[in-house]
Amino acid sequence: MRATAKIATVASVLAGVAVPMAVTAPAAGAQAASAWVAYHGVSAADSVKRFHQLRDQGYRPITVNVSDGQRYAAVWVKDGSSAAWGMWQGMSASGFQKRFDAELKNGLQPVSVSATGPASSPVFAAVFEKKSSKFVSKFGLTASAFAAATEKAADQGLALTSVDAYGTPGDIRYAAVWSANTGGAWYYTYGKSRQQHEAEFYARKEKGFRPVTIAVAPDGTYTAVWRKDGVQSWAHYVGMNGSGYQKRFDALKSKGLAPVQVNAENGTYAAIWQ
Repeated sequence: MRATAKIATVASVLAGVAVPMAVTAPAAGAQAASAWVAYHGVSAADSVKRFHQLRDQGYRPITVNVSDGQRYAAVWVKDGSSAAWGMWQGMSASGFQKRFDAELKNGLQPVSVSATGPASSPVFAAVFEKKSSKFVSKFGLTASAFAAATEKAADQGLALTSVDAYGTPGDIRYAAVWSANTGGAWYYTYGKSRQQHEAEFYARKEKGFRPVTIAVAPDGTYTAVWRKDGVQSWAHYVGMNGSGYQKRFDALKSKGLAPVQVNAENGTYAAIWQ
């Protein structure tokens, strides 16, 4: 959907066994620069309703997620940006391709792409923004094709900036966006169990890296983008159910941290705050 059309979401929240991966105390005044709204677990109809409400209040979406039979999550900010944007949901693979082509003609690029369902009949949601920098976007990728595409993009000076895993436990597919690398050093991991992801987290944290993008696959594995960007105030949790996520959400909000990405599949949530 365009900035004049559909989409939005609000909160159901996670619960369950959460794996805390790092919370760094925010600096005084953190998150004061912009207002934000986040929601998750909402139906397609509620998502559309929230889209119109938030758009009319001057907010814009920065990330969107679809999972579990078209349940939506998103984060919106009111930061004074005047760049054109669009947000769309409930798209088939062919529908997403058509929307991609149409938005590209208008100078908009995908900045957040999410998908759920089997490879033969996935459902997509995406946020587009007006940008002129180089980028690459692909979907329907097997694990090996995803790795090859990421290596090729990195050779072209691009960084993995959006990724989601969908499909079935026996046939995982990836949808991703690689954009101009505007941050520091980065790398990515995929197909990691929760325990492997947690081990990676602590190992990389010691070297100054933090997760900036996270995705939960249908088989329960994790894909993540890690970046060494010097950000000091952030938090990362995985392995949450809806109520567990809500609990983390409330606790971190009181500390001045806002969610910047929420991802879910099969009722399991992962999220990043800063």
